[in-house]
Amino acid sequence: MEKKANVKKALVITGGYCDTEGLGHPDAGDYDLVIAADSGLDTAEKLGIQADIIVGDFDSLGRVPGDRVTEKEAQVIQLPCEKDVTDTMFACSCAAERGCREITILGGTGGRADHTLSNVFYLESLRERGIRAEIADGRNRIRLAVDETVTITNDGGYFSVFALDSCIVSASGCKYPTRELRLLRKEPFAVSNEVKGKRAYVKVEGKAVLITSKK
Repeated sequence: MEKKANVKKALVITGGYCDTEGLGHPDAGDYDLVIAADSGLDTAEKLGIQADIIVGDFDSLGRVPGDRVTEKEAQVIQLPCEKDVTDTMFACSCAAERGCREITILGGTGGRADHTLSNVFYLESLRERGIRAEIADGRNRIRLAVDETVTITNDGGYFSVFALDSCIVSASGCKYPTRELRLLRKEPFAVSNEVKGKRAYVKVEGKAVLITSKK
């Protein structure tokens, strides 16, 4: 996600699958706020990233943070195990309350399918609150496209488009170009397209989940 002037950005590091080698070395300096959600604290430490806030019920982390030097420098918010939102959702709400309007969620896929779906669907809720968010796990990038054209650069992987209910999609610069193709949520066939040349363009009329994946 490109950094825009005067737009506060947050990095939310979650548990679940995360290919830290595939992510490279994210620069915490690109973000105004870094939040680790539960076992996302382990991922943050692997990436060498200091969290400003640590949230969660800490069931998957297996301990309450605070003993390590880097943890003492962060605000720790312990949540009850029984609650109406996931740790990731709470972390994103914390970022929103602190004025962040762009959120990158690291991890949050793989492992438990219910948490993966929860995170993907939550992108729509965030967008309705005026917040652009995406999920990145080192192999996949998941974002929501709403009445817009998205540019996809060629990294040798695939991209797929999934309708949230129904939408119209036009795609150019790709192996399987389309023109005003209607997609339905119940018929998810727009999978594994590929960029030809340097970049492809995907125009979405309506709402769609756009996923780019490494081979």
